[in-house]
Parts: sequence; C-alpha cells; structure tokens
Amino acid sequence: MNKSHANATLQQLLTANKNFALNAKGTTNHCPMALCALASLGASSERLQEFFTMWQQQFAITVPTSFEHAIKVNRDNWHSHLGNPAAFSALSTYFEQWISDSEVDAVLVDFFKRIPFAPASGAFHGVIRLGYGLEAEHPGEIAAGLAALVCQHLPINISLEQPVSAVSVQDGLSALSRGMQGFVFKGDWIVTRLLAAAADSRFNALLLAPSYNGDLLSDMARAAIALYWQSNDFIALHIVTGLYATRRIFEHLPKYVGNQLLPDLWLGFCVAYASIGAPPLTLKHVMPISENDSAAWSHLHALAITSDNDHVIKMVYTCWREAQHASPPSPLYFAAAARLVQWKNER
Repeated sequence: MNKSHANATLQQLLTANKNFALNAKGTTNHCPMALCALASLGASSERLQEFFTMWQQQFAITVPTSFEHAIKVNRDNWHSHLGNPAAFSALSTYFEQWISDSEVDAVLVDFFKRIPFAPASGAFHGVIRLGYGLEAEHPGEIAAGLAALVCQHLPINISLEQPVSAVSVQDGLSALSRGMQGFVFKGDWIVTRLLAAAADSRFNALLLAPSYNGDLLSDMARAAIALYWQSNDFIALHIVTGLYATRRIFEHLPKYVGNQLLPDLWLGFCVAYASIGAPPLTLKHVMPISENDSAAWSHLHALAITSDNDHVIKMVYTCWREAQHASPPSPLYFAAAARLVQWKNER
C-alpha cells in the first residue's frame, strides 16, 4: 500500500466533504471522522474513496452553494453563534481563513478562551471532529470541528464549586451511581438524554468537583473504557472516542489552557455517565485477553477497514490508540474493539 497516495486521497476527500452539511440523513456527518480513522488504520486510497462514495450516496446532505454566504461571520461575532446550527458553513469558512492567516495552535488557544468548553456538544462529535482534523492536519476539518463546537454548543450550566471534591474519578462516579443507578433518561437522540440528565435535580445534588490528583484525563479514559466494556452502551462508546479526541486537542494547547478546560470535561463526562443509568463500575466481567499484540491489532485493523459502520471504524481506531497510551496497560481496549468488530460482523 502506498501511504503517501492514501494520505493524498484523504486530503482530497476531506476537502470534498466541505460540500456536506453538518448533519446527515438520520445522523451526523461522520464521513470525515471515519475517513481519518480509516487512513490511520492503514486503508488504501481505493478504500477511502469507496467509503466516501458510499457515504455520499446513502447519508450525505449537500449544502446548497448559496447557503455558505447567507450568514456573515467575522472575528467580532463568531462566538455569538453559539447554538446556531444554521451558521455551520459560514463558521467553517471563517475558521479556515483564520487558520490560514495565523497558526493552528494560536487559533485554538484564542478559541477556547472566548467560549465555554462544552465537550458533549453534538454528542461529543465536535471534539471528535476537531481532534481528527488536527491529526490529519487538514485546515478545513480543523475549521469544521471548531464550527461544530460553536453551532452545536451544549450548555450544561452547573457550578463545579462544590464544597466536596471527589477523591478520584471512581469516587465521583460512585457518588452519582449511589443516587442515580438504573434511572433511565429517555430520548431518541444522545443530546436529548444528556440534557435530561443535566437537568435532573439528583445529578446536581450528587455531582462532586473533580480531583486533580494525577492525570484526570487519563483517569477518565480508564473509567470510560471500563464503562463501555461492561455496559456495551452507545453513549459510553462516544465517551471513549470523545476523550481520546480531547487528548489530541490538548496536545495542541499550553498545559495551563488544557487545565482550565478540565472542569468542563469532567462535567460532560459525568453527565454522559448519568444519562446511561450511572451503573457502578466493576471489572468482574473482564475476561483475560492474551492476544493484545501487534499481530492481533493488525487483524482488527483489517476487519475495521472493511466495515462501512463509522462507529466501528472510529472505536477500533480509538481503542488501538488508547491502548498505546494507557499506563498501566489495559486489556479492555483490545477486548472492546474485538467484541465490537465481531458483533457488527455477525449482524
């Protein structure tokens, strides 16, 4: 496989994706995120084109050429479009120009200083799209990720100035679980369930401030993969992929800026956890996995590359990357990726 050819194709397809709306038929536009993951997993140029064509034909909603100029966005008013989905195209165009005139990391710092960080926006797809855009080093996708965080902004207006802080991530989740375990928040969309959980009086009463002992982001990631493994929950999958993408975003920010964003990341994480019924975390159902090596991962890569399911592709990729980062190593990433590929291929 010619990696440079595949990367060139990826860049071309990400540029072509600009013609697609933020949302798709019955879902959001996962196409660019799946393409980035496919390329990183080793997909060929032909496979990338095949996936793009499939998405275009089955899911994509094309943005009318005149729509891009319907809303005017500039340096002074871009943040006024928080929660305005109609501004996505105009925001994307503006942010891409801003990136062209400056440096990506400088734009990110300014961006996160000017609007509240809401990682759960768009069911975590905003941070995922931004993180993948940064990995691909594609200005248009970086701009689209920023635009998604603005126009899909999900406000969770809860103070984290509680008198009691969680001793650990596990402690904070246990406090929520003791009072909210098994409560189901209904809704056809992830965002609907997140908002319902955030508005619940019990959530407000049980939420603890985050502990900053150690690496909070990595501690959340460990809890997230345990949550996904035992629950096999769709929102839990988005927590895992969202935290990985946030890690990639933080790599482009000064440490002090990332630290300022951690409380809101904790809040989004806890809301998502509560929205799926706050199950107590346990590892009693974990089976020992002895195949967590490069050959086994390569096999999972090959299976994911053949999939047309964007969530399978992104989750396998995320698990692979997070398995490389996790310290101490965790067998859950390989186990979760293997289970997901097998389950989807059996349907």
